[in-house]
Parts: sequence; structure tokens; C-alpha cells
Amino acid sequence: MKLNFLTKGLDQPDFVARAVATVSIAAAAIMLSLLFWRLSEFLPIVFATIVIAVAWRGAAESFGARFGIPTGLSILTVALALVVGVVVTLMAFGGQLVRQYDEVALDVPAAIELIQRHVEEHPWGRFVEKFVLDVDYSKAAAPIAQHVGAALGSLGNAFAMTLFAIIGAAYLAADPKGHAERVVALTPAQHREKVSRFLQRSGGSLRQWLILQLYVIVMNAFFAGVALWAFGVPAPLALATISGALAFIPYFGSIIALVVGALVALPHGVDSAALAALSIGAASFVEGYLITPFLQSRSLSVPAVVLLFCMLAFGALFGAMGVVLAVPATVVLSVAYEVFAETQKA
Repeated sequence: MKLNFLTKGLDQPDFVARAVATVSIAAAAIMLSLLFWRLSEFLPIVFATIVIAVAWRGAAESFGARFGIPTGLSILTVALALVVGVVVTLMAFGGQLVRQYDEVALDVPAAIELIQRHVEEHPWGRFVEKFVLDVDYSKAAAPIAQHVGAALGSLGNAFAMTLFAIIGAAYLAADPKGHAERVVALTPAQHREKVSRFLQRSGGSLRQWLILQLYVIVMNAFFAGVALWAFGVPAPLALATISGALAFIPYFGSIIALVVGALVALPHGVDSAALAALSIGAASFVEGYLITPFLQSRSLSVPAVVLLFCMLAFGALFGAMGVVLAVPATVVLSVAYEVFAETQKA
């Protein structure tokens, strides 16, 4: 009796070994898939920890090289400088920021309620609401107090994950070479040189990308803040910080910031909403089409279509956290592809 798919006889000694190997590979693939599914919320935190460690170590090395300070001490100095900077900023602008964020929290539901009222005033709006969407818009504009419990739970979880990421990043930043050597040691001997090259290059690429993103965030927040303040839009400082923070997410971040700005200003008039959208949109345009391409030409660049599809894929796999980390993950994947391509050519 012959088994064509194995091209071996049933009575041959190596049949059992082949069958066991096939079953083992299938079982390992199933177990890895289940493990990936169970850790889908944990993997983005691990990658975020690595990104923080790369940024922390890069800043510490630059600081240490400039002032002749040992790496360990410079890591601690950078952390203390960051804490002091946050505290000083909060002392200087904290009260104003809190008031403006309170205004944002009140204006967004008011804007949604205003839109609902205008929609319901028109026959086509009632038709869409009743027969197409079948959505109760009043729930969207419900008082924020109804969502306090869920918000506190999410904040608590986010705080725990952030604390975990910072502690993990401190360990990685203190000894990146040692951790990289342990990872290399776990790989097969014939692949260790490629893995070592990948880890070294990906760290450098992530560092370049983080420097670029720092410029992007600062420039976006600055231009948006100046324009919002000049046009007299409500809560300019809060909206500027939101616009700058969302600039971390290409494409979608600018759209979200523009919508939030328009909603915050809408209760103060349509003209105010238009000016808010114009201010944030202009800042995103200047940053996205003038400053960022110039900086990318001097550092690194990932094709836009690749970046877009990676953002969609990581968002589908890991949710909002995946969208936030999609760009640095794409940078790392591009480095892996470069190392693989070089190996194939060799």
C-alpha cells in the first residue's frame, strides 16, 4: 500500500517520524495562533515598551555624549528632567488647560445635540434617523456623568499598562545590548548574524523615526495653537495639544483633530467651527506636506500605501492601540524586509 502524498510506503520506518513531525508542526501552529489571540491586548504594550526604551536610551546617550556623563546616570537624568518639565508645565499652564479641557468636554456633547436638533428639523433628517440609521442621537449627547464608571475603569487600566511599560522600558534602556544578546542566543546559529543585524538596524530606524515624530508633534501643536488663538477659537491651548498629540497618527489623526475642533467651536457659531477646522487643517497641511517630507528625506521614509494598509491591519488586530503603534511597527517590518532582501542577494 502506497501513500502518494508522502511518497513512502506505510511499512517504511521513517513514516512514523514524518507523521509525528507533521502533527507536531500543525499542533505548534495551532498553539501559536491561540497564544497570539490570547495575547492580542498584551503584544501592543510590549512593543510600546520597546519604543519607549529606544527613545529613553537615545535621549540618554545624546545627553551623556554632550556632557560627558556615564550612561546609567544620564538615563536617570533624562527621566528626572522629563518629570520636572511636566511638573513645571502643569504649574504654569495646568489651570488653564484644565479649564479648557472642561470646556471641550461640555462643548462636544452640546455640538452633537445641536446637530441632532438641526437634523430633526428637516424631513430628510427624520427619514434618515427613523428608517435608515435607527439611532437614538440623544444617547450620543447624554451627560458625561453617565459614563464616569466606564471612563474610570479605562483610565485605571491605561494607568496600569503605562506603569508597566515605563518600568519595562527602564530595564531595557539600562541594558539594551544584554537583552539583544539574549534574543540572539535564542535563535538558531545560522540565523544569529541576521537577527543581530536586524535588531541593530531597527533600533536605529526607530530612533530616527521618534526624532522625526517629536518635530511633527511640536510643529503641529505650535501652528494649530497660534492659528486658533489668532482666530479667537474657544479652548485654543487644549485643541492645540489635542492636534499635536493626534499628529502622532498619520492621516487619521489630523481628521480626528479637525472634527474635534469643529465640534468644540460649533456651539459658539458656525463661523467659529469653520475657523477651528481651518486652523487645524492648515496646521496639518503645513506639517504633513512641507515639514514632514523635508525631514523624512533626511531620515527614513515608508511608502504611503504600505503605511496606510499597515495601519488598517494593525487596527483590525489590536484596536486603537494598534493604530497608534502601526507606524513604528511598519518601520520595524521594513527593516526586517531589508535584512531579508540582503540575505537573498548574498
